[in-house]
Amino acid sequence: MHDSIIFKIVFPIIYSIAMILWIYCIWFLNKYDKNTNRLIMLVILNVYYVPFYLFRIKKIRKENRIKAISDEIYDSNFIRMSRNSIIENLELWTSKEKQLEFQDSESDLNQLQELFQQWENFYRIDNKIINEAFNDSEKELLKTFDESIMTCNDKFNGVYPNIVEFQKTNDWKVLNRLAIEIKKEIN
Repeated sequence: MHDSIIFKIVFPIIYSIAMILWIYCIWFLNKYDKNTNRLIMLVILNVYYVPFYLFRIKKIRKENRIKAISDEIYDSNFIRMSRNSIIENLELWTSKEKQLEFQDSESDLNQLQELFQQWENFYRIDNKIINEAFNDSEKELLKTFDESIMTCNDKFNGVYPNIVEFQKTNDWKVLNRLAIEIKKEIN
């Protein structure tokens, strides 16, 4: 009588729990592990391999948490670096002297082309990064500056004048004034 209760009630309950864990292990393997050796072990040894694989699941989850934390740190550093790069580029646009100093130090480059290219490289990256790095009012100001730069850049059609010549134009005055205003708002 006592043995029949164990086989009729307790054993099916324990077996059902073991099967649920086995199915969970197969699901986890297909989603996160993708190791066919372990799949073979789970299929052949069935519920007998489950305790060993549950230990593996614990280890994989810990690795994933560590990876997520490192990705988050990387993302925050990259966002900060992107913000700083855009602000530094704006500083170049705000100062005639800094532009001329850069022209003197990099005499083999066309400084104006380099300024336009730097803006495009720093600002026209992933929108997600810009959204994280700047608040809404800053994004609107940067968008206005970007539109002004792209309009001015289109005028050159790939042929850029010397920075000294460009600084005498109305386009430079507009971009310079806009960069100064944005720089004040961002800081």
